[in-house]
Amino acid sequence: MKIDPKSRPVQITVALMIVLPTVYLGLGYVIASQAIAAKPGCYVWEDNHPDSWTSFDDWESFGTGEVAEERVAIRQNFDASPYQMDSYENASFPPRGDDQSITLRGWYVEVDPEAPVVILTHGMPSNGNCKPEMLLMQAFLAEGGINSLSFSLRNYGYSDQVSDYIAVGQVEYVDILGAYDWLIDSKGYQAGEVGLIGISLGGTAAFAFEDEPGIAAMWLDSAVLDFPLVVRNELGRMGFPAFLGGAAITVGGWMAGTDLDGRNPIHAADAAGDRPVFLTHGLEDTRVSVQHSERFEERVIENGGNVETWYVEDRAHVDAMWSDSEEYENRLTSFFHDAFGMNGS
Repeated sequence: MKIDPKSRPVQITVALMIVLPTVYLGLGYVIASQAIAAKPGCYVWEDNHPDSWTSFDDWESFGTGEVAEERVAIRQNFDASPYQMDSYENASFPPRGDDQSITLRGWYVEVDPEAPVVILTHGMPSNGNCKPEMLLMQAFLAEGGINSLSFSLRNYGYSDQVSDYIAVGQVEYVDILGAYDWLIDSKGYQAGEVGLIGISLGGTAAFAFEDEPGIAAMWLDSAVLDFPLVVRNELGRMGFPAFLGGAAITVGGWMAGTDLDGRNPIHAADAAGDRPVFLTHGLEDTRVSVQHSERFEERVIENGGNVETWYVEDRAHVDAMWSDSEEYENRLTSFFHDAFGMNGS
């Protein structure tokens, strides 16, 4: 059977219309399956508890080169012994509105029954309240006379695994609101006595800050705050071209069961009002660009809000708490003392 040469362009066009979207979405699956795969459990930190933890990490994940070596060194050389917390309580609670079907787990540290409390939110991929940076932050707060609740989001740490994929904060923010509700209902805190910390992807805690006016203040370290920007950053880090961002978001949303760019954390800057916000970011951060914090700062200022910043020279992702721990602790505790109006701030 002879094929009419005139029909070939049509056939080629039809074939491309079938093949190209398939390839495009297939590449989106490859990217998304790497980027949002859930990694529950406490990984190399399973022995960490508030009263017994070290700065040990998965050093291979830091990569190679002079910068990576320095980042590893500041953690390996850190003396965690003064930052052990002798007294803590195991905490468990559901997300807000979940009707008890998911259990979230963490540690509540109370140093003063009259003091306010701060909720800590971790990043990704392998992560949880058992990670050293979370424990160090909790110890800083304890030394500053501030109570704290550090917990693992769903699909992290020892909280329930409910999916093979994470939803990059689009769903998990209700876990933070569940932590807030537990503090109000079970520990007797009042609206305005609860603060929030977000580290790296934990910057999506900004969703909870936006939705719950009872959260009085927010501290963000190396935080993801602008989703379009982080998608471009992550594609470049993984070696994929930027035009595949749409495919990764679309397919990733199918896998996670939600719209992965349905909300953007930067919009919390519009809802902050006069509630204090503190942004700290390493100027050499290649994991989460300092532009996230800079853009959030600019937007808070445009809205007439209350924002402080500490952009740390010669430091990369979540480095300052290890390299400049004394200054970090002073800034952190002073910020919350001022935000809560604590005596002696």
